[in-house]
Amino acid sequence: MARNYFLYSVCVILSFAGLIAAQSTNTNVSRCFQFTWLGPRWNNESIFLNATCQDATNLAKGVPCSEPLVVSYDGSWPDIEYIWRNHLANASCVLADNDVCAQHTYYFNGRVDNSTYLCTRAVDEKGNAITSGCYEQRNGSFVTRSCFCRSVPKMYSVLTRGNAILTYTLSVLACLTFLCFLSTLTVDYRTAAQMNTVKVVVKNVPDYGASRERNDLGFLTFDLKTDLSHLFNWNVKQLFLYLTAEYISPNNELNQVVLWDKIILRGENALLDFKNMNTKYYFWDDGNGLKGHNNVTLTLSWNIIPNAGLLPNIQAIGQHSFKFPTDYTQTRV
Repeated sequence: MARNYFLYSVCVILSFAGLIAAQSTNTNVSRCFQFTWLGPRWNNESIFLNATCQDATNLAKGVPCSEPLVVSYDGSWPDIEYIWRNHLANASCVLADNDVCAQHTYYFNGRVDNSTYLCTRAVDEKGNAITSGCYEQRNGSFVTRSCFCRSVPKMYSVLTRGNAILTYTLSVLACLTFLCFLSTLTVDYRTAAQMNTVKVVVKNVPDYGASRERNDLGFLTFDLKTDLSHLFNWNVKQLFLYLTAEYISPNNELNQVVLWDKIILRGENALLDFKNMNTKYYFWDDGNGLKGHNNVTLTLSWNIIPNAGLLPNIQAIGQHSFKFPTDYTQTRV
């Protein structure tokens, strides 16, 4: 048990350390968009798959263009949130020292022609570094508007951070759940149980649930003693116990009848010491196979209900065999 708790503690510490490290790494890396939107003249029906920057935009020498080339369905401005969520690797760049995020948009006769996003360095007329702000330059009907900033608003939003943390947390929980299962995989859940029958009788009565024929119906009381306390560990939520009678009859090579069951939850008393207990369920035979039967075996079994993993079916160490009387009882049981 001490080994299990130590393993759990180590996993938790490593998981949170990894989470902090991952978040720290993401915090130290700044990214900007890097692509060229071809403008409203291009839409999803345009032929642009093999186009280059020069072919698609007809840009003059020195005008920036960054691949990939982006078009929108109806020629409207691109959905940058969608691009960031689904195409971050191809449509972004990492900011180096002294770099800024830039957007260069070109207008012709007052209408937007194209827009390019990229990482770059910019200086003003005096040679001072530009870190923010927008600037315009006119050349006849052609207008260039350039905007600069040091961050992308959608980059470290609350939703983006929350999504990253939630995804990582679920992955860690899945790993911890699997380790929880592995830590108890080799545990031996078998233990001894003492059983004894006190009173055993058999009657021959009509079984109206199956047919109108008369079948054998057994009645018995039993003693049961076992300690299941040590079966509970951090991966056991509850135990499902059931007492089974097994016997061979002329009609069947093997008959198995569940006579009694019980659920034991974690924290409940698992030390059982029952005396002269009645069965919970009827002991029917599908014929006359109980009268005079001299080898009926009682077996105690249980299912382990885990927090994670398999549901093993365990049989107790120890059985009890008894026999039914050779005469039917006529008295009320």
